[in-house]
Parts: sequence; C-alpha cells; structure tokens
Amino acid sequence: MRRITLASALALSLALCGGLLSGAAARAQTAPAIVAPTPYMGWDTYFAIANGFNESSILQQAALLRSSGLEADGYRLIWLDAGWWQGQRDAQGNIAPSATQWPHGIAWLASTLHANGFKLGVYTDGGPTGCGSPAGSFGHYQQDINTLAAWGVDALKVDWCGGSAKSLDPATQYTQIHEAIVNNSSHRPMILNVCNFLQPGQKSAPATPPFTQSAFDSYSFGETIATSWRTDTDVGAPGNVPFSAVLRNMDADATSPLAAGPGHWNDPDYLGPDQGMTAAQFQTQFSMWAMLAAPLMISDNMVSMSKASLATVSNKAVIAVDQDPAGIQGTLVSWSGNGEVWEKPLIEDNYAVALLNRGSAAMNISTSAAALGLPAAHSYTVTNLWTNRRSSSTGSFSSQVQGDSTVMLRVSPAPSAS
Repeated sequence: MRRITLASALALSLALCGGLLSGAAARAQTAPAIVAPTPYMGWDTYFAIANGFNESSILQQAALLRSSGLEADGYRLIWLDAGWWQGQRDAQGNIAPSATQWPHGIAWLASTLHANGFKLGVYTDGGPTGCGSPAGSFGHYQQDINTLAAWGVDALKVDWCGGSAKSLDPATQYTQIHEAIVNNSSHRPMILNVCNFLQPGQKSAPATPPFTQSAFDSYSFGETIATSWRTDTDVGAPGNVPFSAVLRNMDADATSPLAAGPGHWNDPDYLGPDQGMTAAQFQTQFSMWAMLAAPLMISDNMVSMSKASLATVSNKAVIAVDQDPAGIQGTLVSWSGNGEVWEKPLIEDNYAVALLNRGSAAMNISTSAAALGLPAAHSYTVTNLWTNRRSSSTGSFSSQVQGDSTVMLRVSPAPSAS
C-alpha cells in the first residue's frame, strides 16, 4: 500500500477539489468549498428530544456538550431536525419560525452558538412538506437558503418525504439546492446533507422509488454536490435503534467506499446511544462508523446520557480513526461466519483494523499482515483502541471477540533496526 502522509492527504484533498473545478463548465462554476475535510461531528435532536425542543432546551444541550468535554472532542455541530420550523412563512414567503419556540430568533441562536465554539444546522425537505412535518422548501430553494445563510446557519439537512410524494427527481432537486447554497446572497459556506433515506420500493406503490431514485444511488450524484448523503433508510426511531438496523446500514454504507473522501462522505445515519442497544452494541456502532469515515452525529438527550455512552463517544483514539486526514473509508477484508475483518488505511503508515462479531456468541477472529496487505516489516506495533493495551506482533492479529462486539486495533509497522 502507498504510504499516506499528512502532506499527501492534503494534496489529495486539493486534487479532489481541483478535479471538480476542472470538470464541465457549468459544474465548475458551482463547485463547493470543502467545508468538511474530515467527517463532521456533532449532536442532533432526532432521537434525543424529538417530541419537542426550543431555544432553552437547545442551549441546555449545548451547555452539556461543553461541560461533558464532547465539544472539545470535536462535537461542535448542533443540528435542529424536523420540528424546528412548522412551515410558516411571512407575506413575502420567507421562513417564519415560531416566536414562542425561538423568542430571540434563529439568527440570535446561531450567533450565541458560534460565540461558544459551536455551529448550527437545520432541517427542511426538497418537496413542499417534510417527514411528518409541514416544513419543506420546494419552490423556495434560493429564498430559504438566502434566509438561513443570513441568519448564520452552517448546515442544511434536506429530507425527501415531500420530494418523493411530489414524484420529484432527487438528483435534479438536490443539484438545485446545492446551486442555491453556492449562490447564497451571504456567500456563506454550508454543509449539505442529502437525506433521501428511501430504499428501492420502500413506498407503498410498487417499485417506488426505483433504485436510481433511492438512497442506494445517492452517492452517484452526491459526491459532487453534497457534503454527505444517506446510504440507507433510518437506523431506527426515538428510543428504538436496533442493533440489526445498525448492521444493515453499515452494510449498505460499505457498498460505495470510493465515493467518500475529504469534503464528501457516505452517511449511514445518526449514532444512537441509549436508544435500546446494549453498551457493547453501541460501542460497535461507534467503532464501525469510525471505520466507515462516517459523520459522527450523536442523537441522545445529554441530560440523561449514560456514563457508558459518554465514555464511548469520548474515545479520542477511535475519534482519530474517523477524523484521519487521509479521508479513506474502511472496507471489509474478510469474513467467516459472524466474524468480519475490516481495514482503514490512515496517514503515516498506520492502519485501523476492526474485528467485528455480528453474532451473539463469543468467537475468535484472526487476520494477518499479508491478508491486510500491510507493508512488510519485522514486527508491528498493535494498540487496542478500547483497552489502550499495546503489544507487538510479527504479523498475526487475533482476538476473542464477545457477541455483538468489536475489537478495534491501530497497527503500525515497526521501524527497521538500524
């Protein structure tokens, strides 16, 4: 494998951006700045406080993100999901959120969060309405994005319930939204999350949507217009994120690893601590999302987050795998029964290796430097990222892995003796 240095990772990022700029003339004029050179990290309302949130509850969550140390760990994007706006517009057609819900307004909220080191994201839909929400931006793309940019909003999640109901084409509409972001009147860079979560045939009508209009195909256009795009349906609902759905979304996300890279990421959906999984199962979700170079968006009420969940999302060594500047998505290398071996190349001749047990019974999972394609070395330094135990190996890596669990390793060829 080619040695990946920090300098080469940055060069790759510039080359990707340059590649976009040197494409078709129309697209070259609207190529976005790289607003997320590594996967963005933060907190979302959806699983956390989906039944209602307002200015005071969002500020409370932000304060807890700071006091818990998560803000310092990189979780700085606070995303208001469906429910922040109920579709109201003023006489000029501008977004008009509830003054009761947001007494100081969204611009004030953004400014307050910015002053404390956070960023702000909001939700809309590509159609006229959203998912269980009357909030949608169809017919108002440029107007809405101009408003949000003027308020200081940093990120936009665009759902697809209304877009699907109106039989719109995802690639067409999301490209228009991208162009509205690029051309917003405040010249404000914004993250765009393409949230077409629909599996092929998921709607009640037969074959609706077709594959080419489903989440499974969003990477084919999302790579050039969006910061991230959903790769499967929702990983769960508030209070109910099943481990089986985590594995399903992981598998779907893994089908297009080459689409991911600095500034554009596959998105398998939110992290679901304290939403029904065991501590081991959630630790596996966090491990595998890091291996996938996925956005790390916690969706849990910070008031009641468990100590185990906080310890998991605070693991700096695992966060570093997700945030590695090379921006390479990890891939499945081998499997046997419920045991899987995944690998993610990192900068400076480091490699993340995940030994995943998808079953409920403990099992031994093994691999080797040769199987992983690692550079030849007389020995390898191996660090278990969950126990922080360091060891040395001549090229064999093996561990007893408990059910629903993942052993995550950082492997480095040892320097040759001089």
